[in-house]
Amino acid sequence: MTPSIASALALTLVIEVPIVALSYPGERFRLAGACAVATSVTNLVMNAWLSRASGSYDIYLLGSEIGASLIEAVVYVAVSRGHGVGTALVASGLANAASFAAGLIAF
Repeated sequence: MTPSIASALALTLVIEVPIVALSYPGERFRLAGACAVATSVTNLVMNAWLSRASGSYDIYLLGSEIGASLIEAVVYVAVSRGHGVGTALVASGLANAASFAAGLIAF
């Protein structure tokens, strides 16, 4: 893992995990763990794929972020108890939007 990929992952986790945890009262620890795992996987796969993508980086980045948001939302639905798809989509969308914005600023 290159330093830039490690930095991107660390920034993403620092931003996304608290947002997702706060979105699930009563399940904060479980969803924080699920977020950390799901986000690590999607972030590393996305960065590996983007490093090999040709053409418009922006289009691939946007598509990857949407895909990551949906995959992470599926994980949140599977792990949470008593929360539905709506909560998962909002939590994942907010978390990914915040980390995307932070990444634009940082990198």
